[in-house]
Amino acid sequence: MSGLSGPPAWHGPCPLALLLLFLLSPSLVLAISFHLPINSCKCLHEEIYKDLLVTGAYEISDQSGGTGGLRSHLKITDSAGHIFYSKEEIMTFEVCFESKGTGQIPDQLVMLDMKHGVEAKNYEEIAKVNMRSL
Repeated sequence: MSGLSGPPAWHGPCPLALLLLFLLSPSLVLAISFHLPINSCKCLHEEIYKDLLVTGAYEISDQSGGTGGLRSHLKITDSAGHIFYSKEEIMTFEVCFESKGTGQIPDQLVMLDMKHGVEAKNYEEIAKVNMRSL
């Protein structure tokens, strides 16, 4: 019996170190999806740091088959309940999706993609604006 046995040596970056790096990163992308039943409201709360840029995009599926009678609303408010657009001292905000309708309409699929920090900046648009000013 010659040589040593056991698990092979790990070569490359440590998985735990990569996980910690990801979790501690100041820029973050949050993508979430959920089903929104008819005549219901679902809200998500997010804590943010002062001067942190946050952007988002959403998509709501139309599973009614185009028959109408279904309306969806999006409302974004700050921690005081005011409509949120761009404020300096906000520490938390709330994103609410509301579905109103009549009849037998399937749940809507809501997909929300939020970006924080560096990930939220649109560098292509910034470059276009800077090129136009030259």
